[in-house]
Amino acid sequence: MLDTYIEEQERVYKILKKAIVEKKTSHAYLFETNGYREVKQVAIAFAKAIFCSKSYTNDANCQTCKQCKNIDKNSFIELRIIEPDGMWIKKEQLDELQKEFSTKSLVTNKRVYIINHADKLNNSSANTILKFLEEPSDNIIAILIADNIYQIIETILSRCQIISFHRNKEIESKDIGEKISFYMCIPEGLDTNEKIEEKVEVIKKFIKTIEEKKKDMILFTQHFWHENFIGKEMNLFAFNLMIYFYRDMLAKKLNMKPFLFDNPTLESLAQSNEISQINEKLRIINHAKEDIKYNANIPLLLDKLIIELSDVY
Repeated sequence: MLDTYIEEQERVYKILKKAIVEKKTSHAYLFETNGYREVKQVAIAFAKAIFCSKSYTNDANCQTCKQCKNIDKNSFIELRIIEPDGMWIKKEQLDELQKEFSTKSLVTNKRVYIINHADKLNNSSANTILKFLEEPSDNIIAILIADNIYQIIETILSRCQIISFHRNKEIESKDIGEKISFYMCIPEGLDTNEKIEEKVEVIKKFIKTIEEKKKDMILFTQHFWHENFIGKEMNLFAFNLMIYFYRDMLAKKLNMKPFLFDNPTLESLAQSNEISQINEKLRIINHAKEDIKYNANIPLLLDKLIIELSDVY
């Protein structure tokens, strides 16, 4: 249960343990994974403690609990876990959740839903869950899990208590190709770290050229982008690399350790951008990435992206 993570995630453990002991759980949490792979298990352990009438957080005290056994078998009706259906979390999944949770609890006085990979909410599903969060019921607790909180709309973020997990120490010493393979979905064809690192270099040059040449970058998109990123999955991968780059630029600006990128280009661009500019550019890139999901015309999308990024002052 929750006590399992006391050493690996001490700060997170203390926050969640305190909420259980003091019976002051928030109505909505957002767990930022930072690459830690056990976040879903932590969320389930937290849910077990929420449901426990004695607020137990360890297995030693809870060896015969039928409730926990049913949760482990995914058959406890007061806990729902939502996973992406294909590439995205769909509106219909959340409509079903709301319908189910609108009825009275049958077993306990609490209900918990976990949305795994909440950064895969599309526009319609994000708006659906937002309505659920805007009018929280006292007995319903939401736990959203996301690898990249910059892909979640601000109105959802503002309604959640954000809890960031420590990064996976094993991955910290790896080179960038290995890190990206660990944290991101790799498209078919990028089967070696060398090929991944080639695409990383393309994105670094693409971003540097936009920052320097502004709208003139439109003249170079064929060479910098279209020859290197072909197809929907490859384009999504490229946009994710851009998001991570600007995210690390923001970290650098805030005197924090970058997540994936740490090089002279990042340092230089961080110095030439204000925090508000970086945040706005992240918003623009995320919005453009959302359009790719709906089969937007990529050349037109790239032109629009370059213009909008160039107009950020």
